[in-house]
Amino acid sequence: MLLTAAAQHLSSNATSSLKDFEMQLGFLGRDLLDEKAFNALLDNIGYRRSREGLWDSFLAEVNSITKNDGGEASSPSFITVSDMAKVYASDTYHLLDNGKDSGDALMEYVDKLFDKANTNMQGQDDTELDKDEFCSFFRELMGDNYSDEAADEAFDAIDVDGSGGITLAEFKEGVLKSNKNKTSGLPSTFNHNLLSPTLTSVDDFVKALERHTKNHRAVTHHLLENIACASFGKKQTADIILLFLSAYSKFNSGFVERVQTLIYRLDDAKEREVLRENVREEMGFYHEETLEECEMLGIPRESVENIPHHQLFRELVNTVEKKVQCSYIDFIPDDLSGVMVKAQKVCVAKGKIGLLASLYFGSELIVPSIYSALLVGLRLCLNLSREETRFLLLHVSMDGDHADNIRDIIVSHCKTAEDRIEFVKCTELIINARVSFYDKLGSLQNLQNVHDKASQLYDKQASKWSRDKPRCLSDFTGRPVVYDFISENINGATVLDVGCGEGFVSRKMTEMGAAKVVGIDVSPGMIDGAKSHEKKGRNEYFLVGDAAGLKQQLIEKSAECNLMLGANFDVGSFDLSVAVFLFNYMSITAMNQTFEDVHALLKPGGHFVFSVPHPFMASHSSAAFGFQGSGNESAYFSMRDKCMEGHIGTIDGEKLNVRMHFKTIEDYINAATSHGFEIVDFTEARVRAEDMVSNVPFFSSVNGYPLHMVIKLRKPMSTNDSASLGSMNTLDFLPKKLNWPRTVTNNVENSLVMWIPTDVNTELIAASLQVYEKGISVDDLDIGNDIDSPPSRKVRDLFSATNEFGISIRSRLLHETGAVIVKGLDMTALGGVEQLDKMTVCSKIAYFILSEHIGTVDATARGKLFDVKSANMDAMSKSNDNVLFSVSDTEAGWHTDGASKDRVYDVVSLLCISPASEGGKFRISNACDVYDELNRALPKFLLYELTRPIPRDILENGGGKGTDGAATALSRSAAILAMRIKYNSYPIYVVEGDRMRFRYMRHWIETGHEKTFWKVPTLLKIAMDVLDDHLDDACCFHQALERGEMIFANNAMLAHARDQFKNDPDAPPRHKVRAWIQVQKAAILHDENSFATADKNVSVNSNLAYR
Repeated sequence: MLLTAAAQHLSSNATSSLKDFEMQLGFLGRDLLDEKAFNALLDNIGYRRSREGLWDSFLAEVNSITKNDGGEASSPSFITVSDMAKVYASDTYHLLDNGKDSGDALMEYVDKLFDKANTNMQGQDDTELDKDEFCSFFRELMGDNYSDEAADEAFDAIDVDGSGGITLAEFKEGVLKSNKNKTSGLPSTFNHNLLSPTLTSVDDFVKALERHTKNHRAVTHHLLENIACASFGKKQTADIILLFLSAYSKFNSGFVERVQTLIYRLDDAKEREVLRENVREEMGFYHEETLEECEMLGIPRESVENIPHHQLFRELVNTVEKKVQCSYIDFIPDDLSGVMVKAQKVCVAKGKIGLLASLYFGSELIVPSIYSALLVGLRLCLNLSREETRFLLLHVSMDGDHADNIRDIIVSHCKTAEDRIEFVKCTELIINARVSFYDKLGSLQNLQNVHDKASQLYDKQASKWSRDKPRCLSDFTGRPVVYDFISENINGATVLDVGCGEGFVSRKMTEMGAAKVVGIDVSPGMIDGAKSHEKKGRNEYFLVGDAAGLKQQLIEKSAECNLMLGANFDVGSFDLSVAVFLFNYMSITAMNQTFEDVHALLKPGGHFVFSVPHPFMASHSSAAFGFQGSGNESAYFSMRDKCMEGHIGTIDGEKLNVRMHFKTIEDYINAATSHGFEIVDFTEARVRAEDMVSNVPFFSSVNGYPLHMVIKLRKPMSTNDSASLGSMNTLDFLPKKLNWPRTVTNNVENSLVMWIPTDVNTELIAASLQVYEKGISVDDLDIGNDIDSPPSRKVRDLFSATNEFGISIRSRLLHETGAVIVKGLDMTALGGVEQLDKMTVCSKIAYFILSEHIGTVDATARGKLFDVKSANMDAMSKSNDNVLFSVSDTEAGWHTDGASKDRVYDVVSLLCISPASEGGKFRISNACDVYDELNRALPKFLLYELTRPIPRDILENGGGKGTDGAATALSRSAAILAMRIKYNSYPIYVVEGDRMRFRYMRHWIETGHEKTFWKVPTLLKIAMDVLDDHLDDACCFHQALERGEMIFANNAMLAHARDQFKNDPDAPPRHKVRAWIQVQKAAILHDENSFATADKNVSVNSNLAYR
């Protein structure tokens, strides 16, 4: 096929479809599509619908596009391959599939609206809309249908901080209403699935948090390793240990007081007594067997008996001070141990859970490992005796009972998800504080005299770094390797430049073909230079921010760089990231934080390329490049995190100030692999031959040196790490297809129905009635906290039968049928029709509890449960905007739940409280089976209509009963809504091998096109007609649910529909209750392998266009 100009800019998918269109013409013996050939195509695909006006519509549509393209249509009665190329390049098709980022387009449009509204804008300083400006803009946009009071209401709603002015960020949030997910504040390395008390046991949760803590840098920090090995030399290592102990005394002196505070706050007498026993030992009162154990360790009993631990600690410090002949106790900077002291205060303020977390996870669990490093170091450096180090020995060898006792108490305080979240947050707070302590201690021991922060260092010389062509040494030696590494990934990419400086590399990447570059740097001076550079590209955005808090910085400043928060951001916004000579300005801890954030921000399959000075250069210096303090070539591991000032030369004889926080090669490799990256390439950059030839005097001083390291990493398309899976969004997963054998479709009653076992009924009824008697609604219900259990039983044990039943339902939903009809809930025991209100409340509670044992109920959009009742509104009526079929009695055609690009639901479920008097039957069809049939029946260019991004109407979160408030009305004004809908584009089918996701609701596709002022393309209409007919043919269940029955359906694999219904005014109206349930991660957590590949990795959906 000879590609036309239009065809040359198509995506690979569109190009493939265009080739298929030409091939189909060849099969028909044509090179042009006329009405006869068109009808022959429809015959071949078995098209059953009326064809009246269909060809004329398609012909007019194509002719309109070709004329708008600047020329005449090829023929009033024929369509050529060239015409079809123009169709695929048109706006209706040219969405995400062709690389056009509708998120950027939407953000830019809102930028223009803000500028238009900001009538008093004076340069860059006026960054807010005052009330008059906003209200004037609102009235102009909304017309006469809205009053001044409505404009005031919208202003107050969008002015979130109540400052009296609307910032660009507030304006974008108020207008766009993006479905951004709340950040949990939990570490990504901890499996978030373990927070659910209905899905995981307390013991599983505690063991996981123990593993997380023991593998944390609070235990594995390089400073502890260097101390244990006396890597700094005996004298300096002893000095470091003394500094450690002296500063640590300000932190551990309050240990007994914290334990006593916890004792006071505990309700259980046995738990209080256990901790009192711990306090007695802390005060030196031991049982006889403990003293005998001390003697076996070589510790005389009289050296510990009746001597409080704080006194033993002080004696240890005195002993080390005498050996070292130095004292630091009166010279410790407040900020050295202050971060740990502050963290402890926060934990104490959190109450019992905060205290337990800090005492166990932050202390008793890990102190033996920390003290062991100090103990070994002291013996190597000072040859201290066992008696002299008895404080450390007691905690290294004899403190297990203390930890076990506190652990038992923790187990009794992990009942709810909120409790578990608090445990994780407090634990992370205290162990991160320990890491900060080690980092600060390392800075002191290195005797660093760093006067300027990195931002100040570069602010002072920002103008010297500004350049349009290679100038400094690394421009010739390091950056060319970076450019080479990114060359195959840069074209059309969205790039994150971390530590972008004055934008030199960002501008180069734009020149190389990047579609968008977001740069962030800690230096305001460098960012000012990047923003003001005359060659700054239109799609280059620069932000001031700390790379150690990268993700949060981008969230907070998303409006400044046109990043759409939501699925794009949560799953990964960037194709590529670079960090060119950034990590040499960061500690090992800060670098690891950046690695974690870059991994989260990259799309699956995205690349990260970074360059750093070679560790070799820490001990070698020259006129062109070097660092102060170089020369100790025998040092390596002990230099980790040592900060050295340095310089790098320019070809015009100037020296620029630089800095190196020393790291080993292992530090970089560990940071990459521990955060989930694959290593793709590695180069030790040096002076190249062509550079030597061009400027011998400049390059000769470093010729032959390994000057820099450049490493290319890749975020995998799949992962088998449970913690990574646990923190992922469900959009990250592409589930396996579920095809039905004929035994399912021919035996629905046996295949889909599961009866509630008697013991499950007993558990659900008892819990529901108990919650009802307490007056707790299902929206307020906390299963772990609000349902009483006997002291001898854990809450999860109350639902042992329900848990097993839930697992079996989940297994069917994911592995087998994809649909389960649950029967047998005893509605009479829950109140019966005679007590309809009670039965309604209690059955909803029982339904919620069962759903929570199947997976996790998703309450993000419309609450935990949504009442599906008629509000006497016609969802099909054009006069009713933002109205759900759930509140309408009209027929709901084949669909899946969820119309937002940014959010999907694994399972949709319904509980029937009262059936309709007439109609309302529920239908199910297998979309996987239908896809396989369509794949055989449709030519590729028609199947493409179902697999390309298609705009969908926007449904706001909430009740789904129309526009709610003036601010929502603004966001749904015609022009804004059209842009939002274009962003809300995704395919009906996403298929990758044996994995698939089906997302469909024809009505929202049709209204989405209408509201974007587009006609539904004829080919899409034909494809959806065929899809609907095949779904009709594949329907195997068409029944109304009876009172107490529930249905659970895999929302990625199955389509469902509902007939129109009528209520009898003399009977209870139709009342269903819906829950959306996320089950994929729950299945992985329980090792059910439903979403695992052959190598047990989870497939990660790589292209957001197909979500």
